[in-house]
Amino acid sequence: MKNRIITIVIFAVAILACCLAVAFSFFSFDADKKVEYIQTQEVRAQSPEQVAELQTATLESLPSVIEKYQKENQERNDNLKGVQMEKDILYTYLQDLKNLDENNFEAYKAKFPERSAGLFAKSENKQKYVEGFNGVNTYKDLEGYIEEVNKDYTAVKQNYLIERNYIKSSNALINKAAMINDNASASKKASDWEAFQNDLGSFGKSAKLQNFFILLTYVLGLGAAFLMVFFLLKNMITNFKTSYKILVGLLFLVVAFFIGYLVGTPTLSPSAIKAGMTGSGYKMVNAAVFTVYVCLFVAIISIIVTLIMNAVKNRN
Repeated sequence: MKNRIITIVIFAVAILACCLAVAFSFFSFDADKKVEYIQTQEVRAQSPEQVAELQTATLESLPSVIEKYQKENQERNDNLKGVQMEKDILYTYLQDLKNLDENNFEAYKAKFPERSAGLFAKSENKQKYVEGFNGVNTYKDLEGYIEEVNKDYTAVKQNYLIERNYIKSSNALINKAAMINDNASASKKASDWEAFQNDLGSFGKSAKLQNFFILLTYVLGLGAAFLMVFFLLKNMITNFKTSYKILVGLLFLVVAFFIGYLVGTPTLSPSAIKAGMTGSGYKMVNAAVFTVYVCLFVAIISIIVTLIMNAVKNRN
């Protein structure tokens, strides 16, 4: 009886999760405006005041709003060129270091003053990397130093990608506003601007709905994980001889999490950027969500197979 209750509860949770996923996919987004939604959320994550000003701007105040953010985006784009240069310098430096071996390490170290003078000529962190490499006395010490430089490169690259995507998305919104503002027909301009502002508002509501579903997914996942661990521990205590099956189940979870981490993207979403997450932290979230999906899928398949087998046995 207890096992049947547990099965019914798991099946109900799985059905609920599937229904919520279907509802979310059908009602939260307009597929034709997916690109605009993503762009708006990227801008909202870093500059919510820009979206707010566009939502509240009138046709009379619109030109000043457009001019303000066109100027701001140009300044940010100029600053981004410096970040890109630092990224490219670190990438080249990393390739230098990774191409070293026991045979050419000493020769590279001897020529490093000349190499670093040209390589880091426009780098803001020249002294840091020159002193860092000078502290690498032997080839055996190089691996640890490469890891340090690689962390710096990953951070700079991530910041570059985030800023580049923001500027691209911000320009897209401002350019669309500018196109509407340049419309010669007053009635067409008014209707298009109203539709544009309505889209911005609906995108905000969709984002809130998305966050709700994500939170609900986490709650269901954590609840399922808690129940799973609880019953696993209970069975291990009461039926210690069959505990190997439980260990196999735990191993399955570990493997699923590991696969989820490998396939997870380190590219941050707008909500992840807003939350201040790192690339590795975001991959951990992806792994956790992937594990939840795998567990729900396996649970549904197991329940269906069990019901079919029980039905066949009852007929016989």
